[in-house]
Amino acid sequence: MSIVNTKTAFHFFSIALFAVLLSLGACKKEEDKTTKVYGTITIDNPDTWATWKDSGEVQLTLFPKFSLDPLAGWGEVPDNFFGPNVLGGTYAVGAPYNSQNPLILKYEAGKTKYDYEIELEPGTYSALALGFRHNLVTDPSRKTATLGVHWGDTGQTSHGIVIRIRAGGMIIPVFNYPAPLTFDITEGEQKKIDFKADFDFVNQWY
Repeated sequence: MSIVNTKTAFHFFSIALFAVLLSLGACKKEEDKTTKVYGTITIDNPDTWATWKDSGEVQLTLFPKFSLDPLAGWGEVPDNFFGPNVLGGTYAVGAPYNSQNPLILKYEAGKTKYDYEIELEPGTYSALALGFRHNLVTDPSRKTATLGVHWGDTGQTSHGIVIRIRAGGMIIPVFNYPAPLTFDITEGEQKKIDFKADFDFVNQWY
């Protein structure tokens, strides 16, 4: 090979190498921009899960920003909003952000801590919740038992709901738990959220 051809080959090799390095750098930059929430969920009473594991799925879901018009997310609903004398409460009024692709946790004997990671779009989210969806329950308002939500206290479980009924001329709270914590996430942010859940709640819900 002549000196001219060698120089030409080296020139093209240098260009190709630069293109590869540029591509790798772009990929790494793209990875760095991944927006996600991640953390560890501690689940109490896994022995109860063992007896229910074939009856449904344990799903981790995110809820969009709360709104009453249009209905979306998880939050406080005022009395009479859904009609005269209909009591309000705190619960989800719309589908989860990731309802088409929820993160499903699989039962593992003796395990109480489950790591998770969910990629999402930047924005405001009204709830991060772990729920058990029963295979045989068809009523959408009863199908999912909320095992726990992120509410700012990693040492205690909150199921995130307030549900009240009228009985004997009084208003009685059936469930009265702290609401989920609303959080914002920005482009490329990776937010760590740990929280607790309790599987035994299925025995109260169903």
